[in-house]
Amino acid sequence: MSDPSDAGPVRRSKAAPAGDARTRFLVTVVLLGGFVTFLALTGPDNGWNWARVWSVRDGRGWPILFGRALLVTLGVSVGALLLSLFFGFVGGMMRLSSRAVPSQIGAIYVEVVRGTPLLVQLFIAVYCVGYSLGIDDHPVLVGTATLGLFAGAYVTEIVRGAVQSIDSGQTEAALSQGMSRWQLMRRVLLPQAVRRMLPPLTGEFVSLVKDSSLLSVIGVVEISKRAGEARAETYRTYEIYLPLAIFYLLITFPLSRWARHLELRSNSA
Repeated sequence: MSDPSDAGPVRRSKAAPAGDARTRFLVTVVLLGGFVTFLALTGPDNGWNWARVWSVRDGRGWPILFGRALLVTLGVSVGALLLSLFFGFVGGMMRLSSRAVPSQIGAIYVEVVRGTPLLVQLFIAVYCVGYSLGIDDHPVLVGTATLGLFAGAYVTEIVRGAVQSIDSGQTEAALSQGMSRWQLMRRVLLPQAVRRMLPPLTGEFVSLVKDSSLLSVIGVVEISKRAGEARAETYRTYEIYLPLAIFYLLITFPLSRWARHLELRSNSA
């Protein structure tokens, strides 16, 4: 028979998550409410004018406040994500290679890309590489490729770290059974590593969406560049950059929560 004295602590431990959830909700409400109140009290000197911003249209009839530029941001982000997965998995396999040449090439790729700012890489991609290849007048193409190459260096390390985190005993056991290196990677290591990669890969996609704002410097009309154009057109700052922040948050927040969910599932597995 169980000791009745154990019932109290068990009930309290089960109630704790609900209490934590209420606390987090109250903290969120207080912080957001305080921020909204701050904006209301310290907004534009000449008052808010949302109608002015949303009523102005561009040449294609879209609202000048982002409109089609939001689709460009999403398209560039998804395209760069797919490229980063390709570059990352190729780079990760090269980094994991036991051969000196591919391993060193992978290492150089990671160090060069991660050791230089994305802004500098964009300028080099457009005005040096793009000019030489005759594609400098296609900023969306060049920007997406550069962003994918940049993120791919980080994905490379995610892939390498996930594979190397698998217990080495499994590698020894698979090789002792006569598996080749390729069979070992495909049947044993990658299936386990992919689950461990998902949380950091989701976080990398969040960073990709935010990094896409830098493409405005090479002429890509994504939402950050459109925000600058809208500000020049309407002379409204608050009414433009607040929605800009909200748009980015609406894209990245669900991804951040999903990454957190995947991380918790991975830790509990």
